[in-house]
Amino acid sequence: MNTGTQIATLLALALTAGSAAADVTVSQGSSASTHSTTLNFDEAGGPTGVVAPNSWAGIGLADIQSGTGSGAVGDVSGIYPWVNSGNAFEGAFGVFMTFDTDLTDFSAQVWDPSGPGSFIGGGMIAVAFHDGVEVGSFFSDAGPAWGGLGDEWWSISGTDGDVFNEVRILGFGFSPTTYIDNISWNAVPAPSGLALIGLSGFAASRRRRA
Repeated sequence: MNTGTQIATLLALALTAGSAAADVTVSQGSSASTHSTTLNFDEAGGPTGVVAPNSWAGIGLADIQSGTGSGAVGDVSGIYPWVNSGNAFEGAFGVFMTFDTDLTDFSAQVWDPSGPGSFIGGGMIAVAFHDGVEVGSFFSDAGPAWGGLGDEWWSISGTDGDVFNEVRILGFGFSPTTYIDNISWNAVPAPSGLALIGLSGFAASRRRRA
């Protein structure tokens, strides 16, 4: 998806954001749960500077990029002290993530200078998709966290078997730059893994009966 398409899609979604299309909820708050897979961009040997979108494919994050293409990783706390010390991912015109398996839960810390929503801009939207179809969204009129103010945690959760595999986050300032850190998620086990679990349980029961 090119930059213009990404931004146009999210602008349209911002106008209609509200009830989710499935049992996937998106929310903004002062805290969030940490899930089984984590990424804080400070891992030993992790890339910094301009990074390839597939840099974290090995842990299930197939693609992460900005609204203008590749993003960058670095420590911006010296410039913006309210952003965590250590590295964060920087995305001009948003952060767009695609995972290689379905997720049930996601959380991350997010900062962006877009400010509260008004008739001339501002606010922030986070949208969850499953195979390209929107399944949940939330538009925050309060805007993203910035300058030490505002809620920096965003959470996405699926219930009743509903899942998602894409997350797109975008502020609506004049020149938004989104910083994201402490990403975590729960992935649905691959079918082969579930099958192996079932087979091992079956074998164990056979041994007990024998």
